[in-house]
Amino acid sequence: MSATMTTANPLQASSTSKTHSNGHSQQLLHLELCILTSHIVFYPSLPPGNITSDAVAHTTVTLPVNPPNPTFSDLTRLLSGPLDDFLLYSHQEQSQWLIDIAHDICDPALKRGFLKVWDMTRQMWRDVNPTEPLTASTYFYDIQVMVSLSKISQREGKSKTSSGGNASAMAHRVKQRDKQCWVTRMNDPIMNSHVCPKRMGDHVLRIVYHNFVSTTPPPGLSIYDEICGITLSATLDIWFNTYQLGLRLVAPVRSLSFLIFYS
Repeated sequence: MSATMTTANPLQASSTSKTHSNGHSQQLLHLELCILTSHIVFYPSLPPGNITSDAVAHTTVTLPVNPPNPTFSDLTRLLSGPLDDFLLYSHQEQSQWLIDIAHDICDPALKRGFLKVWDMTRQMWRDVNPTEPLTASTYFYDIQVMVSLSKISQREGKSKTSSGGNASAMAHRVKQRDKQCWVTRMNDPIMNSHVCPKRMGDHVLRIVYHNFVSTTPPPGLSIYDEICGITLSATLDIWFNTYQLGLRLVAPVRSLSFLIFYS
């Protein structure tokens, strides 16, 4: 791979790349994060209509073991936008922020990839130092295995929760555990925000848990378990449900009798 990494920037050299260049001036203003398209595995276009067991869930998301021969003829853009937007979110984390985001999208549990950046001066890909500032450049997540990208679950409508049942019991337990919004520290009004949509079901939830935590899910883990909920203010709950707000682990902090992760 190291020999290939010194070839010309595929975003400039290939007209078939999925990360088409719109000119040198735009590249100077924008930051892009890419991955080899040949290392992405897509789930079946027609998944089972009803996943009724862990076995069916595993079969649905099974990935090939060996990747094809890597080429730089086709890259898929994962993120793209004005540099100022990336600087707004990264703050003092510098390039470590983009490294973490790349892991979250491509390999959240094992973090086997490396972030590289296109060096315009030397015309080659180089490793990114986590402490260096982000620049208006093309970044590349270099991973040597097949991965399925983290996805947003399409929200077709707001689920209705009855006054009783599992969902109501879960909301009560989550609010009792947290007692306040994780972000604002407000204690009223607060909502139980579902980290995983209820329609995902228990079997797919256990796959998601394994992908992000890399350990065996607790026995009988349910979509209504309190670990699948987080307490947010009513306003933040709306943003969280529509994917305008996300939470990312930066460092653990002990507070009272529970563990808070802040971003």
